[in-house]
Amino acid sequence: MRKHILITGATKGIGRACAELFAAKGWEITAVARTAQDLKAMTILAGFERINPVVADLGTTEGLNAVPDSDYDVVLLNAAAFAPGPLLGEEDIYGRLWDVNVGANYNLTRRLLPQMVARGEGHLVVIGSRGTDFQPAHLTAYVATKYALRGLFYGWEKELESTNVKATLVAPGATLTASWAGEEPPADILAPQTVAETVWECVQQGTEGRVTV
Repeated sequence: MRKHILITGATKGIGRACAELFAAKGWEITAVARTAQDLKAMTILAGFERINPVVADLGTTEGLNAVPDSDYDVVLLNAAAFAPGPLLGEEDIYGRLWDVNVGANYNLTRRLLPQMVARGEGHLVVIGSRGTDFQPAHLTAYVATKYALRGLFYGWEKELESTNVKATLVAPGATLTASWAGEEPPADILAPQTVAETVWECVQQGTEGRVTV
């Protein structure tokens, strides 16, 4: 039977690279993204015959409700909003990023993970950030949301210990995504495909816990 993965933030960066890799491996993909045009463009590419596109802004209740329930083998929580900036600045960047980076992942997990637990199998994969290890000065608001997500992951991991559902937090360093538009990326920046390969290996090997890239 063809395996099925849910990928949020599926049309760009790490999510897109994961969609391409899992599709190439023959998986069925439910791809969630905010923009219908991006999803349409992705679905017409070779290798995406088995994609189920879902247009949803996960920062809203309507968007969260649009994500279908299904017997997913893997739930990949990748969607994230990004913005540089401080916690103490005039603009509430932390509050602006919270709904997607923390709230959406929390609410999707509460809805989808109990089905995996009841079924007795499945794998939760969360995309975190190496930024939570060294707190970049220009990203304090963004990284604080990733700290919150990391804390949620440890809670999920603990609660899933007595089940057959696996949990993995993949924490990449700086990765070349659309967030870098207009900026000069560092020389050692990761390719999204590198992170996708790590996600694939974690799923295939049943790796659990926090994995840095």
